[in-house]
Amino acid sequence: MRTPIVSVVIPAYNEAEHIKATVSSLMDQTMAAEDYEIVVIDNNSTDDTWEILGQLPVRAYKQSIQGCGPAKQKGLTEAKGKYILNADADVYYPRDWVLKMVTPLIKDESIACVYSKHRFLPEPGFSPFKLYLLRKMRDVLIVLKSINRPWLNCYGMTMGYRKDQALAVGFDMRNLRGDDGRMAYDLTRFGKIRQVNAPVYTHVRTLRQDGRMFQVILKRLKRELPHLFSNISRQKGHDTKTSSNTSGTLKNKAER
Repeated sequence: MRTPIVSVVIPAYNEAEHIKATVSSLMDQTMAAEDYEIVVIDNNSTDDTWEILGQLPVRAYKQSIQGCGPAKQKGLTEAKGKYILNADADVYYPRDWVLKMVTPLIKDESIACVYSKHRFLPEPGFSPFKLYLLRKMRDVLIVLKSINRPWLNCYGMTMGYRKDQALAVGFDMRNLRGDDGRMAYDLTRFGKIRQVNAPVYTHVRTLRQDGRMFQVILKRLKRELPHLFSNISRQKGHDTKTSSNTSGTLKNKAER
C-alpha cells in the first residue's frame, strides 16, 4: 500500500452525532482513495466518539492535552501525507474538496497555506435567505482581511498546508482559540496564503448559541466593528506561542 499524498486531520470532541456523516463525505472524494487518508484525533470525548471511530475507515488517535491546537499537533505528527488538510468533525465536504484544496500547494511552491469559505446549512429559524445575508456580510470581511491579514480568514474546518513546514512552526499547545489563524500566520514565513474556491457546509448549532438570526448578526457586528481598522492594517511581527486573544483578531469554532 503506497504512502498517501494528503492527510485529512480532524480533531474531535464529543462528535458522536456528526462524525459518521463527516467521514462519509470525505470518503466520497474525486481524488483516488489511495492518495489520501483520514486521521481523527479524539480530544478527551466523553460520549461515544472513540467507539464510533473504531467502526470507521480512519486512523484514530487520542490526545489527552485539551485543545484544538494540541489535537491538531497530534494529527500533524501522525499524518503520513506530504500535505495536510484540516477538517472539522461536524462539516460536510463536497466531492472535489480534497483535490481542489491540495492542488495549489502541489503546483505552486510560493503558496504555504490555503483556505476556503464555509456555508451554513438552512434549518428552522435560519432560512436560506437569512443565511445568504450573513454570508455576504462575512464575504466583505474576508475581502478586507485578505489585504493585510489573510490568516484571519483561516479556519480549521477547511485549511491546508505542507506537513514539513507546519512541523517547523508547530501548533500552539495552549487551550486557546485561534489556533488556525496562528498556524496560518506562522506559515507566512514560507510563502503566501491563498483562498480556494471550495466551500464546505456546516450546521447552524454555533449560530444558535447566539439566539435568533437578528441576534447572531448583531453580535458579529459588535465583535468585528471595533477591530475593523486593526484587522485590515498591517500587523507587527509577534510570537504566536505567547500572544493572547485580547486583540479580537483571533477566533474559535463558536465564532464562525
